[in-house]
Parts: sequence; C-alpha cells; structure tokens
Amino acid sequence: MELGQLVEELLKYGPLGLGALSFISNLFPGFPALYLSLVASYAALSPSALHSAAAVLAAGVGAGLGKAALFLSSSAIGSRIGYVRKKRKLLKRLLEGGKIPVLVFLFAALPLPDDLLYIPLAVVGYSPLQFLAPVIIGKTTMAAIVYALGLTAGGFLKAYLNSVGSVTLLDIAIAGLAVIAASLLLAYVVISIDWFKVLEGYARRGIRGAVRELLREALSLASKQK
Repeated sequence: MELGQLVEELLKYGPLGLGALSFISNLFPGFPALYLSLVASYAALSPSALHSAAAVLAAGVGAGLGKAALFLSSSAIGSRIGYVRKKRKLLKRLLEGGKIPVLVFLFAALPLPDDLLYIPLAVVGYSPLQFLAPVIIGKTTMAAIVYALGLTAGGFLKAYLNSVGSVTLLDIAIAGLAVIAASLLLAYVVISIDWFKVLEGYARRGIRGAVRELLREALSLASKQK
C-alpha cells in the first residue's frame, strides 16, 4: 500500500486511526518514527482546523501512551543491557536533582533517540505517573510541529500544482530523494552523538552544561568528517 493510500484509509477512521498508528509505532524500542511521515501527509489532506487539532491531539496522546507502555515493560529488558547499567549513577543523580520531567519532555518533543533515556529511567525506578504527563505533552508538541510542516508543504504543493498544472515523474523523484537525503543526514547526526554525555552535562550544570556538551559532540562529529 502506498503512503497516499494509507493516509486516505486513515482519514476514513478520523483522528482515532492516526492515534492508534502513533501508539503502535511507539511501542517498540528503537523503532523509526514512521508515523511522523503519516502525520505530515495526513495534515496536507485535513479538511478543517478542528479536525487538525483533533488529529494532533490523537497523534500526541497515542505516541505518549505507546512510550508509557514501553516504559512499563522496560525494567526486565534494560537491566540486561550493560551500557544502561553503567549509567545508573548518572541517572540516579538526575533523579535526585528533579530534572527528569524536563528531559522527558525534550526527548519526546525533539528528534532525539528517546529510548536511550526512557528505558534506563524505567530500570532505575522512575515513577510511571511522573513520566506520563511530560511524555504525552512532548509527543503532542512533536506532532504539532510535524503537522504544521505537513500543512505548509501541502500549501506549497497546491500552489505549485496550480502554477504548473501537473507534476512529472522526475519532479516527484527529485523531491523524494531530497527528503530521503535530509532524513538520513538527520538520523546520522542524532545516532552519532553520545547523548549520555549531554545528560551528564545537564546533571552537572543544567541547560548550559547540556548545550556545551552538545556543541562539543557536534564539533567532534564535524571534525571526523574532514
């Protein structure tokens, strides 16, 4: 089934279909956020502002509940991962500092590898109730950003079609390759950064320390490419 056909099928079920897909997509650790591409595509076909608001809320709550379900089932899995065990002291320090809700929100709202944070949090016994609200708010924020991008892209596409009358196969291929290249570049950068170093900077010096460590990681990554 093509992406357009899947989006049209989702429209039949309304925002609940999008919410269900978001929930399923976030149940598995390390699973690519494929549902976000559907959120963006869904936005381009949304019939009204009210429908858009309901779709964003459904996608955000569905994704947040999916992460919460993963969180609840992660203790047994995470306790067997040596790398996670080595970082327990860092995570416990963050727990004592009361900084976890902000981190949970940021990792949910931004294109970060959130399972690298959420599974260890489950292992060290972070409260599921305190986890639920920031992850749902963060995922809803992410859904709203992606939805807005989808609406913008849909508007540009409609304007382009009105001006040229039709789109060739070459136009579609070029646009598709550009999107794939940008996605691969973003994925490479996100995966290459040692996010535990960023967390450690946050634990020691707050947001300023986290930003400093993130910049160091980015500069280190850039220097390796030369």
